[in-house]
Amino acid sequence: MIGELEMAATEIRKNMIKLNNIYNEDCIPFMQKMAEENALVDVIVTSPPYNIGKKYGTYNDNKEKGDYLDGLQEVAVKSLSILKQDGSFFLNVGGRDPFSIVQRFKAAGYELQNTIHWIKSISIDPEDIGRNNGLRDINNNDNISIGHFKPFNSDRYLSDLQEYIFHFTKNGNVKIDKFADGVGVTYQDKSNIKRWERNAKRDRRDRGNVWLIPYPTIQKHRPHLAVFPVKLPQRCIELHGIEPNMLVYDPFMGIGNTALACVRLGVNYIGTEIDAGQISGLTSTTRQPITEYGLTQSNIGHGRNLLGYFNL
Repeated sequence: MIGELEMAATEIRKNMIKLNNIYNEDCIPFMQKMAEENALVDVIVTSPPYNIGKKYGTYNDNKEKGDYLDGLQEVAVKSLSILKQDGSFFLNVGGRDPFSIVQRFKAAGYELQNTIHWIKSISIDPEDIGRNNGLRDINNNDNISIGHFKPFNSDRYLSDLQEYIFHFTKNGNVKIDKFADGVGVTYQDKSNIKRWERNAKRDRRDRGNVWLIPYPTIQKHRPHLAVFPVKLPQRCIELHGIEPNMLVYDPFMGIGNTALACVRLGVNYIGTEIDAGQISGLTSTTRQPITEYGLTQSNIGHGRNLLGYFNL
């Protein structure tokens, strides 16, 4: 009898999902396993494929619209079962009809708590620049442009310089840390500090729901077809609030930028990515050496549960 128990315990250890790993698995069955084990996460932050015909290794990014939305709704349903009651799901989406996705997440049971606009690039006319921020001296009377974008070669549509980050929660009323380092910003006019009683003791204000996060400048092609900058998931996690022993999950991890954000912040993560070709990019040269953040090929696994994390 004792021998059988030891064998069972050994099998469980073999199948453990280890923290701070990225798994080459489909997120739907992976989340099902987590739900069956009552393994809950604090934050989910991700950017799913946009269904615009990009060429992935194993994923079809050119589905019928209904099939695509059905798939994302299934992601929403499964994720609800692993998200803590006060957890946050930050969903980055672009494309021409992102609000259809919002409706599917609502149908699954989520509440939309915040809508954030991720600005990838912006151009500012000189007359619209404030006198106290130091920008007027940069290029005399020229426009100021910040960031990078892929232009549309069209005489009908404007280039798309922004995407959405939809902040979903279970009840629409989760407390967030909008004055945290990396989220809150200082007052340009310091006299405003005393005008706002709530923040009278600190030079920190609400950043708001418009985030300028440019892509880093790179000389080579991007290693992922639809990557977001590390700063984006990092700010989402900080906005939710950093807690001891918190766990972040990214169902569409790609090359691991959510993992890099977690390493920067010192929080635990788990990721899934169905396309093995994207995961292999973790050990290749990317925008910054992957070893700078502590991620190596050994962080890629094929485990099955989170018993180790919960000390069960």
